[in-house]
Amino acid sequence: MKRKIDFNNRATDQVAIHNKINEINKEREEERRKNIISKRKSSIIAFFFILVLIGTLNFISSISRFDNAKVIEKATKQSVILGLSLLIFAFMCTKKFGGFFNKIVRGKGFRFFFILGSLMLFAIIAVGPNNIFPTVNGGKGWIRLGALSIQIPELLKVPFVIAIAGIFAREKDNKTKAPYLVHFIVASLYTLAFFVTITFALHDMGTAIHYIMIAAFMIFLTDIPNKLLSLSISSFIIFGISTFYYILNFSSGYKQHRLKVYLEGILHNNYDRVDNYQVYQSLIAFGTGGIFGKGMGNGVQKYNYIPEVETDFAIANLAEETGFVGMFIVLFLFFTLFVLIMNVAVKSKNFFYKYLVSGIAGYIITQVIINIGVAIGLIPVFGIPLPFISSGGSSILALSFSMGYIIYINNNHTTD
Repeated sequence: MKRKIDFNNRATDQVAIHNKINEINKEREEERRKNIISKRKSSIIAFFFILVLIGTLNFISSISRFDNAKVIEKATKQSVILGLSLLIFAFMCTKKFGGFFNKIVRGKGFRFFFILGSLMLFAIIAVGPNNIFPTVNGGKGWIRLGALSIQIPELLKVPFVIAIAGIFAREKDNKTKAPYLVHFIVASLYTLAFFVTITFALHDMGTAIHYIMIAAFMIFLTDIPNKLLSLSISSFIIFGISTFYYILNFSSGYKQHRLKVYLEGILHNNYDRVDNYQVYQSLIAFGTGGIFGKGMGNGVQKYNYIPEVETDFAIANLAEETGFVGMFIVLFLFFTLFVLIMNVAVKSKNFFYKYLVSGIAGYIITQVIINIGVAIGLIPVFGIPLPFISSGGSSILALSFSMGYIIYINNNHTTD
């Protein structure tokens, strides 16, 4: 009898030890998972802040050409924008604020109200009074309230990504067979509506093309069938050629002029000092930067050779002052940040977050490609800022918001 009791006690002890070992292993596994997620978060934040720091240093160098009063004015404005952007980033990283926004965008009516509201807002901006909705460099899209100016199409890029992600993820997350062709057509129609409205109502083809590139990037990352993929690629090529042909033969004004100047430069290496002045001076900046550059603050092209060098052509000043080495470092930072964000997408727990995060990655990297392509004459001149480097307030606000949202998703909706 005593031996039986001892046997039962040993069995009970073994079960307790086994359970304890399982609990310890689970705790270790959870700790390992948290460490991986934390390291991913820290890496993204580090690269984000490094790029913002480079942009700040480049901005300070760019505005050094002005007198003290102008420098103080521009520095104060940029400091306010940067401070607000970092505050938004910090709030979006948290479970409380990031979760609140996440709950809104996951709501059933978000996509419908966003698309309809955006198109209505574009229409109001297009026909509204110039003192509130000014024309800047031939394009609209701005709302000016006193000293505050906001570029609406720039701010709406992140909600646009969210809307497209919701289209493709809906049935996949519900584990039902997704009618991909229907979703593809709906996403394409939404994108086309934005492209047409921004191009012809707001006269901002650069931003409109960026919307197309974001949507294309997201579509190609979905499980698109091979036949539809081929059809999509063919459609984009035909659409691009048709747009170029239309602008060259039937359009007028700055769009046609910019395209003709671009073709003259890319085909005949003729960068006219009047018609293609910005690209001509930008190429000089890249060329004179050499291997190591002239040193921060020592650039020459910022002295009224390149207009508004701290905005769309900020990369030219950076290239002149940091040279090939500086450009390599900046491109490495962008590429690594892109890979880190895509890693968050891969590790996301459902398809909505996978498509959303990869869409933000595409939003950033395509903007880098367009901006640098413009600066070296490979792409027609479009008013697209370089992420984190250019001083555009609306751009840094939208990017900081999106980076904070990525951190929130990484912390709460990913695996290791």
